[in-house]
Amino acid sequence: MNNASIRLHRLRCALAVFSLTVPSTFFAAASQSPDAKTPQDSTKIFFLGEVHDNEHGHQRRLERVKQLIEQGPQPVVAMEQFDRENQAVLDAALSQCSDVDCVLVKAATTGWEWRFYKPYVQWALDKKIKLVAANLSNVDVRKVMTHGFAAVLGPQMVDTYKLQQIPGQLLSAQNKAIQEGHCNMLPTKAIGPMVQGQIARDVWMAHVVNGVSNAPVVLIAGNGHVRKDAGVMQWLTPQNQAKTQVHGYVENTDQNDATWYDHVHVVPQVEREDPCLVFTQNRAPKPTKK
Repeated sequence: MNNASIRLHRLRCALAVFSLTVPSTFFAAASQSPDAKTPQDSTKIFFLGEVHDNEHGHQRRLERVKQLIEQGPQPVVAMEQFDRENQAVLDAALSQCSDVDCVLVKAATTGWEWRFYKPYVQWALDKKIKLVAANLSNVDVRKVMTHGFAAVLGPQMVDTYKLQQIPGQLLSAQNKAIQEGHCNMLPTKAIGPMVQGQIARDVWMAHVVNGVSNAPVVLIAGNGHVRKDAGVMQWLTPQNQAKTQVHGYVENTDQNDATWYDHVHVVPQVEREDPCLVFTQNRAPKPTKK
């Protein structure tokens, strides 16, 4: 993934959290490959990443999910784009609505380019595929940043996932990603809380995946969440780690891609303004959802 797209991904996350002050993402060796048409029998969990604003990547990933649905068995689709507190609303909308727009009016989280995600909702309506709201809200993330993991995840999850003793290697990787994703211009005091917020999102997504049994799982999330060295994979049970396949949909190859993803799908880069201008020109950008 090129530096500009990484920075855009991280900056969007930060802006959603720091709307008033500071602008608010090692297992088996990976290999680059085209879209796999037939998954290995042992693979039952699929992490499918994205550069949030890249239409080419969304289309490639959509084709992959379509293959998985057609091959069966029917997967559970967990989506970063829905916040966890909207799960009941989402379930009700899927049972009551006859079209995608109706579902999104009732249950969508603001700030996403929903045209990219409508097909998943359509499949849920047509094929009764289970959609799971896999993200923490920005309100929850602010609580984590201010009061710690237990304020949102609860003491039991903190103990279960050993959040009192996060491995130094994981913290270092997240710290580096946060800094580089924000053009190395964040105040030092902001980095630690932002790392906590990112980890909290990853832990919750892992908790969602770990909670699914007797069905394949597809996680739709940003490339920063699905990367193996510092993302959701780190918080899966060992059994689930062993049966997870990670796909990164990136704009340019990077020397780290082969260790971050099992399969690297390079898609054309989209034109966008350099997100670092937010810092260098002291502008107040439009807050966007991660």
